[in-house]
Amino acid sequence: MPVTLRANYIGSLAAKALSTSGSRTAGQVLSTFSTSFYLRTASNELLFVTNRSLRSPITINIDSGSNFDQTIRPSQPVQFEKRKVRLGSDATIDLSHASYDHAQSGIPSEPSPEFAGMKAALQSVSFILRIIDTSQSVLDPNGLAYRGARNLALDGVLPLREPVGENQFRNAGLKVVGLGSGFTPAGDDMLGGFLALYNSLAKTVQRRPIVFDFTVVEARTSWISGKLLDYMQRVIVDEQIDSVIDAAARGNHESLVLSLETLFPRGHTSGIDISTGAILALSLLRDIALHSQETETILSALGFRA
Repeated sequence: MPVTLRANYIGSLAAKALSTSGSRTAGQVLSTFSTSFYLRTASNELLFVTNRSLRSPITINIDSGSNFDQTIRPSQPVQFEKRKVRLGSDATIDLSHASYDHAQSGIPSEPSPEFAGMKAALQSVSFILRIIDTSQSVLDPNGLAYRGARNLALDGVLPLREPVGENQFRNAGLKVVGLGSGFTPAGDDMLGGFLALYNSLAKTVQRRPIVFDFTVVEARTSWISGKLLDYMQRVIVDEQIDSVIDAAARGNHESLVLSLETLFPRGHTSGIDISTGAILALSLLRDIALHSQETETILSALGFRA
C-alpha cells in the first residue's frame, strides 16, 4: 500500500521545479537514506526530501519519522499533481499544508565595520577544528583529499588576494573536485563552502563571483555532489550555511563561531569540509578588504603549512 508523506515546508526552488513540470513525469527518485532521499527533476534540478527540520530552497521537509530507505525505492518516476507529488507506486507527498517561506540573508554592498575584527573568530574556529576528530576530512593529512585541499589553499586561495589570481584559483579548485570518499567527496564540500562565502560577499570587496561551469564539474564527480556544489557556488544554501553568511555579513563574531560549529557534525565529514572552505574564504575576504596578508596564519592553524 502506498505511503502518504505530509510536507510541512517546501523550498522556493523545489516548488518552482515541480510546478513547471505540469502533470507529466517530473523526474525520478535518486539515492535514498533512512531520513532523506533525493529527487532529480526533468529540468535537471536536485531536490532533497527529509524528515529533519533543516530548510533550504531545494528542500521538501516531511512531517514524519518514516524510514525512507525501507519505503522509497531509487529510480521510481516522480509525477507532480495539484498539491501532490507521486513517487511511483511507493508513496505520495501531500503538499497541501506546506509553507513556502524561506528568506535568505540580505547581502551588504560593503564590509561590516566589524569585518576587521573577524580574525579572532576565525582563529578560534580553526583551533577547534584542530582538536576535534577530522579523520578523512580535508584536514586529515592521511586522508584522500588532504594534498589537493592543501594545494587549493596555497596555490589557489592565496593568489586570489589579487584579481589576477582568479585563473590560478580556478585551476586549483577543479583539481579538488571529486577528491575524497563518501557520498559527497571532501574536496567538493570544501570548494562549495569556499564559494558560498566568497560569492555571497565578493561585491563587498569589489570582486566578482567565481562560478565554475557545471558540465566541467559534473565530469569530475557524481551528479548529486556536482549539483550541490553548483547550488553552493550560486549561494542557494540551507539555513545553517545561510547563518554563517549572515553572521559574517553583520560582523557578529560570536554568531559566526557558533554557526560554523553547528556545521561540524553534518554528514561524515561534510560539515568540517564546508566549514574549512568557509573559513578560508572569510580570511581571504578580510585580507582583500584590509590589504593584509594574514590568511597564512589561518592556513597554519588549520594544518595547511607551506
